[in-house]
Amino acid sequence: MADLFEKCDVFMSRMRRSAGADFDKLDDVFHRVFPLDNSAPHIEFRGREMIQVSTNDYLGFAMHPEAIAAAAAVADEYGIGTPLGARPLTGTTALHLELEEKLAKFRRTEACAVHNLGLGAMSGTISCLVGRNEYVFVDSYAHGCVHDGARLARGQAAWFKHNDLADLESQLKEVPIDAPKLIAVDGVYGMSGELAPLPEIVALKEKYRARLLVDDAHGTGVLGDNGRGTPEYFGVEDEVDLHGGTFAKSFGTFGGYMCGPKNVIEFMRFQSQGYVLTKALPAAITAATIKTLELIQRMPERRKKLWENLDMLRAGLREAGLTIGNPRGAVTSVWARGMRALPAVYALEHEFGVIANLVLYPAVPINTSIIRVTLSAMHSPEDVQRVIDAFAEIHRRTPLQDGEPAELSLADNG
Repeated sequence: MADLFEKCDVFMSRMRRSAGADFDKLDDVFHRVFPLDNSAPHIEFRGREMIQVSTNDYLGFAMHPEAIAAAAAVADEYGIGTPLGARPLTGTTALHLELEEKLAKFRRTEACAVHNLGLGAMSGTISCLVGRNEYVFVDSYAHGCVHDGARLARGQAAWFKHNDLADLESQLKEVPIDAPKLIAVDGVYGMSGELAPLPEIVALKEKYRARLLVDDAHGTGVLGDNGRGTPEYFGVEDEVDLHGGTFAKSFGTFGGYMCGPKNVIEFMRFQSQGYVLTKALPAAITAATIKTLELIQRMPERRKKLWENLDMLRAGLREAGLTIGNPRGAVTSVWARGMRALPAVYALEHEFGVIANLVLYPAVPINTSIIRVTLSAMHSPEDVQRVIDAFAEIHRRTPLQDGEPAELSLADNG
C-alpha cells in the first residue's frame, strides 16, 4: 500500500544520487544560519568576513538610517506587531492609507491595496478576479504566487511557453473573444533576469480584449528612468491594468501590494483571501516602506550605481567563459550542468568568502543547477571584481557548463 510520505523518501534518494559525493554539502548550503545584518554587502559569517551577493536588497535601503528611524519611531510608541487585525477589521491605520495613496501615485494608478505578503497580493488578486467561465493565461516562468493564484481561481487556467508570443496568441485564439480573460506575467523573471516583452503582450491583450497583470517584484526600483519598473522601461505603464509587487526587494522591507483601477481594488478588498483573511502589515514596517518609497524617488544615484555594478559583473563573468543567459534585470544567474552549482557555491563560501544562492530541482530541471547572484548598489568595484575572480577560478578548475543550459522550469520562489 502506498504511503503519503513515500514521495519524500523518493525525492531525497534522487537528490542523494544526483549530488553523489557532494551530497553532504547540501546541508551546509541549504541550512546556513545568517546574522541579522545579512543584507549588508559585507557580513561576518562563521567567523569570517564575507561578501554577500545573495539577498534582494538591490538599492541598499534595508539598512538606510531614515528607514530604520521611521520603523523605530512607530515601534517605540505602538509596539512591534500592531495592528493585530486583518485589514477589514482593525488592521487599517492612517499609515496604511498613506502608503497606499503614495504607491498609487508612484505607479500612476487610481488605487492601491497593501498586503502583508507579495504572495498574497498576487495569488489573492488573481484567484478572486478570475471566476467561472473566465480565463487566465500565465507565463510558465512566472513566480510561484502567480501560478498559485491561477490554480486557486474558479475559472480556467492555462500556461504558455516562457515569453512565447505565438504560443500565447494561439491559446487566446481558442477562447471566445468576448470571454473575460487575464494575462499574468512577471516584469522581470527572478531566476533568469529576463524581461517580459511587455509591448508585444500589450498588443495581444488589446487584440483579444484581455486584461494584463504584471508582477514587477524584481523590476520596481531597478528599471525605468524613475524606478517605476518594467512597464516604465517599455513605456507601457498606462496599458498595464494591474501593477503588483513586493516590498522585499528594492524597498528593503516586507510585504506586497496591488495597484490598479479603484473599483477593481475595492472588489479585491472584499473578495481576496490574501487580503481579507490575514493580519495587516505591521505599522512599523509600513512606516519604513513609506520612507523607502520616498528614497527610491529621491536617490536615483543608487539605481545608477547598481547598474554600474551589474554591467561590470556580467562583462567579467562572460569574459571568464561562464554562461549567464541574457539578464536585463538585477538578477544574474550562472548556469551549471547537473549538480555542479552545489560544490561551486560551497567553494565560493569556504574558499573565496563569497555567499551566493544555490538553485536546484524543482526550481530548475534535474539536469540543471544555478548559482544566483544579486548585487546591490552598496557593493564596491573591488567587491564585484572579487566575485568575478572567484567564479573564474572555480570555472577554470571544473567547467560549470558544457554547451547551452537546459530550460528553466516554471518554478520561481524569489
